[in-house]
Amino acid sequence: MDRKRLGNVQQSDLTEGRINDDFLFWLKTSGPNWLLAVLVVACVVMGWNWWKGRAAQARDIAWAELEAADIPSALKDVAAKHPDVDSIATYALLNAGDRYLQSVLSGQRFDREATATDASMTPELKTEWLTEADALYVDVITAAKDDKSNGSRGFEIGALFGRAAVAESRGDVAAAKTNLEAVQAVAGNDYPWLVKNATARLETLGVIASPYPIPAAPVAALPPMIDPATGLAPTALPPDTDALKLLLGDLSKTSTAPMIQPPAPVPAPAPDAAPAPAPTP
Repeated sequence: MDRKRLGNVQQSDLTEGRINDDFLFWLKTSGPNWLLAVLVVACVVMGWNWWKGRAAQARDIAWAELEAADIPSALKDVAAKHPDVDSIATYALLNAGDRYLQSVLSGQRFDREATATDASMTPELKTEWLTEADALYVDVITAAKDDKSNGSRGFEIGALFGRAAVAESRGDVAAAKTNLEAVQAVAGNDYPWLVKNATARLETLGVIASPYPIPAAPVAALPPMIDPATGLAPTALPPDTDALKLLLGDLSKTSTAPMIQPPAPVPAPAPDAAPAPAPTP
């Protein structure tokens, strides 16, 4: 019994020793390769998490800068600095164009205080800012066409409406019509309210092409002069009537036309008689 147990113990020791030898052999031959693979996977996971965190941080910074920008130059800087962050660049350019256009339509410069002496738009500045706005809208349309996302059509439609407004401000009916018809084509059946808006603006383009004339105020006809003596209007004066004698009231010497006599003066009422004195007792 003891010999059998001793044999089993010796056999177990041999088996464990063989396993240890095999493990040591595996560590010497294949262990470094597996350890390197594990390290590579760990580095990839850590790098991926770091990149995601940095991308999220860059997105947050881009949106914060977009929110802080309130003039076209700052908005254009944001678009140039973050061209690949979401659709911030396209959105910034569209806002910059709208800023120029709104100032032109309101007649108030965005870079001046309302109380400044030069706060009002000048014709030269209006022309310059309409050109800037139109160029920005063109950039937005180009970027939206290159972008295949679903939201790109919204930017394109907004820029087309902006170009139509610029053309209307310039009095260019043909360009305004072209852009509004492009809105109808791009919007299609997906944005029926935008198609309706474009159609309404197309119907009012005739006002720009041919403004409604302002009718002259009607001149009231003068009532005829009535002769108070006869109750009839006087006849026309003959061509040989002397104007000076007419003014002097001596028309009867030069013309047989009836004269307009002034009404006879109304006699003043007689004064009341003084009361008789009371009799003395």
